[in-house]
Amino acid sequence: MHMQPVLIPATEKTAYDRLVAGAASGSFLQSWDWGEWQKALGRQVARYFLQTEKENPAGAVQLVRMPLPLGRHYWYAPYGPVIGPEYLPAFAAEIKNQYPEALFVRIEPKTALGGKPEALAWRKTKNIQPGKTLVLDLNQTEAELLAHMHPKTRYNIRLAFKHGVEVQKDLAITPGHGLYYKEAVGLIVETAKRQGYKGHGQKYYENMVDFFARKNPPTHSVSLSIYKALYHSRLLASAIMLDFGPTRTYLFGGSAEEDKQVMAPYALHWQAVMDAKAKGLETYDFWGLETAAGKAAGFARFKSGFGGQTREYAGAYDLPVLKSGYQLYKLARRAAGFLGR
Repeated sequence: MHMQPVLIPATEKTAYDRLVAGAASGSFLQSWDWGEWQKALGRQVARYFLQTEKENPAGAVQLVRMPLPLGRHYWYAPYGPVIGPEYLPAFAAEIKNQYPEALFVRIEPKTALGGKPEALAWRKTKNIQPGKTLVLDLNQTEAELLAHMHPKTRYNIRLAFKHGVEVQKDLAITPGHGLYYKEAVGLIVETAKRQGYKGHGQKYYENMVDFFARKNPPTHSVSLSIYKALYHSRLLASAIMLDFGPTRTYLFGGSAEEDKQVMAPYALHWQAVMDAKAKGLETYDFWGLETAAGKAAGFARFKSGFGGQTREYAGAYDLPVLKSGYQLYKLARRAAGFLGR
């Protein structure tokens, strides 16, 4: 099947986002605004419609240029391309022609590649984005959402509000607890350090909030919210949510060590779910039930208590472009992993 990836001009933002948001495999990571955020981080971005003989595009892809040592690079499509598996052979051939100087092109589609990926020259690699996640269907009634939860989760939500936990969703000053949103971001950073998982620095989160929530937000197809759960004016939980298309994604979160008995995170997520439902969104994505290595993390139990359906994705695949260079890259990665780096 013939297909020509067509580089999208800036005037096609609306059409591009409409296609990605309307696809079952679409993600905010393939949205135009996420690409602009990558540009703000200093990365080069390329967007394509995947055009066949038909009038309407068969799909779309957004690629981010990622640096490698010795001046090399690869192109990466997080949760992309947004196309059906039947188009992947043609996509592979075309995209290799677009980037002859890249070591490889990495894709991480939500949909299965179909057949035997290795026969199409794709090489399975370690996931970057969550390979498994939990998604709530917001088309249910409030009563149905509660009924499908684990009884302990339902109990903890009610307990949190009975204790007087207050959930705020804004970027305003929190009375009695710090200025603006810095304390909410700080809790996310602190939690990552305390629990020993890889996160971002304070400045990264603050810049993200600036980009999506404070700088011309009406022009963005991706909208950001910061949720805070407070108890006696003390911040006990915070979360960054991104809305794109029909989905709200819980992207980053943190919780305090003190006053765990009031179950503040449960109130925070329940309020975020209710707000997403009131906004007309259709799904609430808890963003991952396992680590990149495929191991179930401690947070999986908390998320699973809210009910919903588990979704498993295809994972990450590399398409070598410069084969000898790619082999050296794989050897270097293996050596780094052996040395614990």
